[in-house]
Amino acid sequence: MKTDPLQPRRLWLALAAAFPSLAAAQAVDIDKVHRLPQVEVVHQAPLPGLDVSVEEYPGNAQMRSDAQIERSGATNLADFLNRSMPSVVNADIQGSPYQIDLSYRGHRLSPLLGSPQGLSVYMDGVRINQPLGDVMDWDLVPEMALADVAIIPGSNPLYGLNTLGGALVLGTKSGLTHPGTELDVSFGSHARKRVEFGHGAQWGDGWHGYVAGSWFDENGWRERSPGHLGNLFLKLGRNRGDTSWALSYTYGRSKLTGNGLLNQSLYDMQRNAGYTFYDQTRNQGQLLNFQLTHAITPNDQLSLVAWHRFARRNGSNGDVSEDWAEWIEDCEKTTAPSCTNPAAPGYMHHNAVLNQNQARYAETGATLQWTRQAGAHQWALGVELARSTADYDQYQQEAVFDADRVTQPLPGTDLEHEVSLRGRGTRVGLFAADTIALTEHTQLSLSARWNHSRVRNDLGHPAPYERESFSYSKLNPAIGITHAFTPAATGFASLSQGTRMPTALELGCADPARPCTLPTGLQADPYLKQVVTRTLELGARLRPAEGVQLTGALFRSVNDDDIAFMRAGITQAGFFNNIGKTRRQGLELSGRVQRGTWDVRASYTYLDATYQSSGVLFGPLSTTKNPNAFQPGTRMAALPRHVFKLSADWRATPTVVLGGDWLAVDSMVAAGNESGTRPKLHDVAGYGLFNARVSWQVSAGWKAYLRINNLLDKRYVTYATGNEDAFPGGVVLKPGDDMGSARFVAPGMGRSVTVGMRYEWR
Repeated sequence: MKTDPLQPRRLWLALAAAFPSLAAAQAVDIDKVHRLPQVEVVHQAPLPGLDVSVEEYPGNAQMRSDAQIERSGATNLADFLNRSMPSVVNADIQGSPYQIDLSYRGHRLSPLLGSPQGLSVYMDGVRINQPLGDVMDWDLVPEMALADVAIIPGSNPLYGLNTLGGALVLGTKSGLTHPGTELDVSFGSHARKRVEFGHGAQWGDGWHGYVAGSWFDENGWRERSPGHLGNLFLKLGRNRGDTSWALSYTYGRSKLTGNGLLNQSLYDMQRNAGYTFYDQTRNQGQLLNFQLTHAITPNDQLSLVAWHRFARRNGSNGDVSEDWAEWIEDCEKTTAPSCTNPAAPGYMHHNAVLNQNQARYAETGATLQWTRQAGAHQWALGVELARSTADYDQYQQEAVFDADRVTQPLPGTDLEHEVSLRGRGTRVGLFAADTIALTEHTQLSLSARWNHSRVRNDLGHPAPYERESFSYSKLNPAIGITHAFTPAATGFASLSQGTRMPTALELGCADPARPCTLPTGLQADPYLKQVVTRTLELGARLRPAEGVQLTGALFRSVNDDDIAFMRAGITQAGFFNNIGKTRRQGLELSGRVQRGTWDVRASYTYLDATYQSSGVLFGPLSTTKNPNAFQPGTRMAALPRHVFKLSADWRATPTVVLGGDWLAVDSMVAAGNESGTRPKLHDVAGYGLFNARVSWQVSAGWKAYLRINNLLDKRYVTYATGNEDAFPGGVVLKPGDDMGSARFVAPGMGRSVTVGMRYEWR
């Protein structure tokens, strides 16, 4: 029986409609609708207790509140980070707003299996990168429940594995911080609809609770790319004396269609087109999280986080058949009957394969931390234990592309079970830190973490299973210092080291002699080294006048034994490999001016991301004569050197606010042309986008808004690579045609309009 994957949407709508009756309406000033002020404290570790003010943190940490997220008019969390945070750049590789690739200081965070991840993500102390490929599922984040968002820069060892470029830290609301009710309903271009609600309450004897939910639905701006998702967040807690606890539950479900990159010839004709169809992902995730803090003495505190999370992902996509592609190429050199007779077996009747995959993840873990304030010292000791499972199965079926390039299974063929993986992982982390007040104006931070991880994979095609097991250990230190030269000028410096253990997916696909198809074929493979990253950062924070904040930072991150995916052929086949040393270095400048009716933010980032070793980046266009070689100084693909962001809001009247933001991104090297020897695969051109917004406080509690993204309808792309083109101009090749190389791009979304109404009670 066919079921609607988003049946909970009816629940969201019913609850949203009922919430006005759950709280008494009360007049609220527009500047006080959010109870939580801007975050001023940085968590030096995922758990509370080892906290310092922003001014005392030895790095350019960036924080935003839920009020700032709401006022920005961003589509979702990834879009907000792209607009608001320095050094963050998004690439719309899949064509779905909830399948965005994000990079920060040149390190990547992606929902795509096989992407080299370089950022860790925490929500309420729980690391939510998925176990199989460390991917980030943006669609499973309860965005309405977010109270604050922070980016902790550098290879901070206290944030554990995968914190190479930094950590994205998400905090959620509670009945204590956000009492009252919020309801937001909006409609927009491409049949986009969204309903969000949140309600917080406090009761006697320290009890508090919070509930939030979202429903999202759209046809998608790309051809045949609808998307749907819903999520629910529940939290119950109690603060009593020296002890406080909270139990939260997060549930999310989605069905997203991201049809991926588009060949240049078809993009020139129709920028919202798709190359082939369909590439669908159905996600479901649950997280149960228990948080406890207990003050043993006025100077000693215990913090505990214990969690269990479960997720499953079902995906399907149509791909060009490798056998058919080879046949097309052979027909360029021969006049065999199969190339000229439409009735011949195989003639154009098997040009596609339908890939289907199923993944199941589960993880159970706990982190315990003790902090102590002793004179000039703030100590922390902690331990993390976690155990995860990852089951993955891939199936393949012969298929054909119809006239609209939609993959249709061939009648009489069956799904064949190609790959099976049963992965088991454990990780142990022991960490210690000391923040020392050397003087009234100088603080020294020392920390270290020892990680031990073990991965055991059982791999079959689908059977018999072959077992492989890998273990990794590393002690990572960090040191940082801040000094207040004057009350308005603070300098900081830090040196840190972090590691990334190869994922089960990478370890199952590391043999050049047996390339696998991502996210499909896996086998027992050679050992991969863990990535070790060392980051140096220097900077200063200035407050030259009231309402003016300026920050500057220089950073350099060097990755040893970096991991990359090597493509081999027209399909997604390839293998993972250690490629030596890479380096990401640059400059960040940011400022904020709040004067009268104006609130203006600006940031500039210069990034130099290069390879520092020699080797070859195998790809679908690689040949013996042109292997796409790299050497020290070769630029890395898809990373712009210059990014400028400007955001401004002006209170035109006591009830009307006009605002907008401008994003300017420099050109980028196309993936597959790092060597610069393929002139047809030219760089991605730079682009500038302007977004506009206006809000009107209609009455107490009611606010209407209008948002226009890409106001000037700029035509731009965010990523490019090369591949062989089976559908030049959208038309399938015929036997004897030349399957030439082509440029494939990730089109950027055109102009879109959103209107909405927001109602808030206290």
